[in-house]
Amino acid sequence: MQGHRLWSLAAVGSMHRKPACAEFETPSGTAMRASTRNRRKLRCVVSTAAALSSAASWAQAQEPSSQPAVSGSVSASATVQAQPVTVAGVRKEPNPPPASLASLDAKLDIGLGLRTDFTFDPDRPEPQDAPVYTITYDLRPYISGQVNRYIKFEANLDSEASNNIRVLDAVLKFEFSDYVNIWTGHFLPPSDRANLSGPYYRNTWSGSDGVNAYPAEFAGRDDGLAYWGQYAGGVVKWQLGFFNMGGGGTPDPRFAGRVTVNLFDPEPGYYNSSTYYGTKDILAFGAVLQHEPAPEGDDDTEANTIWNLDALFEKNFAGVGTLDAEGAFYGFKGRDEGTSFFLLGSFLFPEKVGIGQFQPVLQLQYAAWDEGESFPSGAPALPADTDASLLSIDAGLHYIINGHNTRLAATLRYNSLSVGDADAVTDTVIVLGAQIQAF
Repeated sequence: MQGHRLWSLAAVGSMHRKPACAEFETPSGTAMRASTRNRRKLRCVVSTAAALSSAASWAQAQEPSSQPAVSGSVSASATVQAQPVTVAGVRKEPNPPPASLASLDAKLDIGLGLRTDFTFDPDRPEPQDAPVYTITYDLRPYISGQVNRYIKFEANLDSEASNNIRVLDAVLKFEFSDYVNIWTGHFLPPSDRANLSGPYYRNTWSGSDGVNAYPAEFAGRDDGLAYWGQYAGGVVKWQLGFFNMGGGGTPDPRFAGRVTVNLFDPEPGYYNSSTYYGTKDILAFGAVLQHEPAPEGDDDTEANTIWNLDALFEKNFAGVGTLDAEGAFYGFKGRDEGTSFFLLGSFLFPEKVGIGQFQPVLQLQYAAWDEGESFPSGAPALPADTDASLLSIDAGLHYIINGHNTRLAATLRYNSLSVGDADAVTDTVIVLGAQIQAF
């Protein structure tokens, strides 16, 4: 195409210029004509070359692809010059040095938990067969905070309807990483999921106290020292400690250990919940072992070995609701004897009715112990030839307003105690409860 343009421009030029390359005869003769012809041929070649050069330059100016390569060289040079500026712009500043144990980053959090319930017992066993109406409450001021990112604390109080104010938790926490955390003071030992959830974070109102016989100083707590850690933010957790180390402790404290494995969402931290109201999908398995030596000078039968296996399944089916299934099995040998278990199921409807969601809950608890055994610890031993069992069924309807922070509950509880061949002693109570927490 470029050659075609050059030919066309040459033709146009020849049409508008004087024909400088033409030959003419003159009267001077042949020699003069030959000389003149040679000079004209030379001028013709020069003129033609000049015309072709001018036409080629004009054609190049009209064709972008034929621009001289020097412009690319300039562009490349500009890119090279800009490179150091770009590199300097993304230079990463060095990370700040890690905080030391002596660095100060103080924080303080204050909260409050309150549970109150109204219990109606319409038909107590004889001779106390008159209806009973009871109102009880549990008030818990929460205090927690930190000195810095490694040194933390927790100090919670508890006041019940008896108007006694007691220390619930008093824990000094050294938390260095996911793998190394040391707690010391008064707190919940490693035990079953229900105990580590406590009444405020369980999925039932009345709890599983009928089958859980872990020894404790108060409200499941005891004085001790524990090491705990977690992998992958709580996919696997482990807790080991020694307890019953207060003023009335034995020379050999009680050992307590727990391992938890989460196959769905992790559960970070020392504590757990029995439901997350659909904010997590949970499939968790836990195993616990506690052993308490016999008090000094007592028979070895006064030692206590307790173990349990527990599991929680929670799944949020989008648009349908949240299904929970929880269970635990316990074995006791020593001062406490027997076996027990509980099973629980609940379903949280996704639709809000007013300001909350409805959640029906059903729980079954069963404990059995043999002749001469006592369960739970502290209960009078049965006669040597007597077996016993306890069955409890809770059917409840909860109204969940703000998760564990605000909820209402209505529960119908049925208890049946069988001792030997005697008729079972039954009792049915109705419990209406309300719970709030503020932080």
